[in-house]
Amino acid sequence: MRFRLNGKRAARILGCAVFCLILCAMAFFNRTLILEPVAAFLHGGSFQEMKGTLQENLLGGRLRYRNELLTLNGGYARLEGRDEYNAIQTMTNGMLTAVIDPLPDVSPFTENVSHFCRFLEGEGIPFLFVMAPYKCPVTENLLPAGVTDYTNTIGDLVMTQLRERNVPAIDLRATMSQTREQVEKYFYRTDHHWNAEGAFYAYQQIMEAIRADFPETKTTYENAELWEKTVLPNWWLGSHGKRVGPLYDGVDDLDLYLPVFDTEMSRYSLGVWAYKGNFRKVSIREWFVQESDYMRLDNYQRYLGGGYPLTLHRNQGAENQLKLLMYRDSFMLPVECFLSTEFTSIDVLDPREYGAMSEMDYVRLNPPDMVIMMNYPGTLANEFFASFGEDRPLLPGEIKAYGDLTVRGSADAEQGYEILPADFESGKSYVLTMDGIQTRDGAPEGATVALYDGDKRLDLTIFDIEYGSEFGFRWGFQLPQKETEGEYRLRFYAGINGATEGMELDYQGIRLQEFAAKPE
Repeated sequence: MRFRLNGKRAARILGCAVFCLILCAMAFFNRTLILEPVAAFLHGGSFQEMKGTLQENLLGGRLRYRNELLTLNGGYARLEGRDEYNAIQTMTNGMLTAVIDPLPDVSPFTENVSHFCRFLEGEGIPFLFVMAPYKCPVTENLLPAGVTDYTNTIGDLVMTQLRERNVPAIDLRATMSQTREQVEKYFYRTDHHWNAEGAFYAYQQIMEAIRADFPETKTTYENAELWEKTVLPNWWLGSHGKRVGPLYDGVDDLDLYLPVFDTEMSRYSLGVWAYKGNFRKVSIREWFVQESDYMRLDNYQRYLGGGYPLTLHRNQGAENQLKLLMYRDSFMLPVECFLSTEFTSIDVLDPREYGAMSEMDYVRLNPPDMVIMMNYPGTLANEFFASFGEDRPLLPGEIKAYGDLTVRGSADAEQGYEILPADFESGKSYVLTMDGIQTRDGAPEGATVALYDGDKRLDLTIFDIEYGSEFGFRWGFQLPQKETEGEYRLRFYAGINGATEGMELDYQGIRLQEFAAKPE
């Protein structure tokens, strides 16, 4: 009997042989990760402990050449002709996606958002929910036979339930993900996010929605001709692509929108450095825009450098003096940057990560002119939204005046800061305001105020001095609920991020207003 080996079968056998050799090499280079838990089992450990440790070692960050193995395994999956690998699905148009199945219950989310909307109505603050699209078209099924995805079903349910509750909402899927052509235009092939063109279109739609509540809003920079679009071909690998490797479905082009008009603004993101300057310096993380490690860099985060619990955008020269408060998921990153050119003040919070205070407390302590919430369907059943909109009514209390304070530079950046004592109480909220901040020596880009409990820093904010001189200085914060009182104090710095050295400035007319929870 003659055995014939056709080209496709030969390629599979060769690929299998290569893969086996790679597995042997991986086992050799990671032998300690395997031998250590096996040895512990042979010396009396349980089988479950050995199994758990092996799983942790081989799937965690300790595994050497993990990305190389994933990449080669993805290449082998492509060689086999598979359309699904490592929980990533290839659609019939070649784009990658991750399906949601089974269908989650979204009613807790819509109930909480409705409750939050009613609260804002009582405060006289307009609210808007924006449904961001996903890359699975609404009217066309691009998934292989037998594959079910409930992403758009989630979107439909949320929009229906919000409208039944009279919550103002717009659905960007109507113009961004109805068809295959729209999805291919506005989304990355290997990532779940929209591309820069999609984010820019969303920014235009949100501006139009804002004008419905504030007709006087000016449309200064919505014209795409005022932005330069750059496309870097084959530049990065998206979130789905990182799960399957570049050999499975290739890599993505990277697009970038930068303004051709002059800009001057500032941005502070909780826990990281503050930035002041033009749009590129403030909003673009240059080190993300580079070709190198496909498996490590996430170039979608070139705008802002990633998602943060809280981000403050300040733009003294913006045409629109509205103060926006925005709740977001990662789709908002490029959109908030585009919007920061239009408005003097935008606070952006991620309710999945920001835990310093409730959504309603933040509104009371830092009142905005409008609140916008934008999410794509995949995050709407997230457990972190279970407590969204929980209320703990705050009553304003005593205002204490502390006068002026001069902060002098120090040769040691960790010493010499002036500390303002305050009679803080655990669980209460406070609003810090000042009449002004005047520079004495040099020109600090900003001023930093930090809240401490003993030597532990609990929170901080950064003031753009130029912005605050025109629009005021205000910071609302909340002390943690504790059984025993802490050693709370405020520490004032000259400069952003505590960069006091060589600078000197005056804080003028410092005041603290107390807010306490309403007795039940």
